[in-house]
Amino acid sequence: MNQRLSSLRAQLLRAQQLLPQLLEVCLGREPLLPGSLYTLRRKCGKPTCHCQRGALHESTVLSFRRQGKTQHFSPPPQHLPPLPTMTEHPLRCRQARAELVRWQRQLLQLVDDLLDARRQLGETALHQLGRPRPRKPPSVG
Repeated sequence: MNQRLSSLRAQLLRAQQLLPQLLEVCLGREPLLPGSLYTLRRKCGKPTCHCQRGALHESTVLSFRRQGKTQHFSPPPQHLPPLPTMTEHPLRCRQARAELVRWQRQLLQLVDDLLDARRQLGETALHQLGRPRPRKPPSVG
């Protein structure tokens, strides 16, 4: 029984050490922009353009949802550098949140298991002491 308690305590302490790593992602200060950044390649339709020979026109497009509708936006090149980070972090935050939910369930299960093991230990100790005898009420007289 003591070995089980030690094992549960060790598991609980290991699980506790994950919390700072999971929270670090959520505590960031950078702006979040849920959406996708991608490169669009297409032909313009002019018969004499170089895109007709295979060198397609490229533009970077930001796709995101606003008020329930998908929006597409082609930002100017000078505004592109921060966008990849802004669109990647929401995914990392959602993943960290999901991991926090799993972590919390695991932690609560470990705490429940530890409390059950301690209760069993208490019942065993009580049994070894013998059954407590009820006290007689004091006599009046």
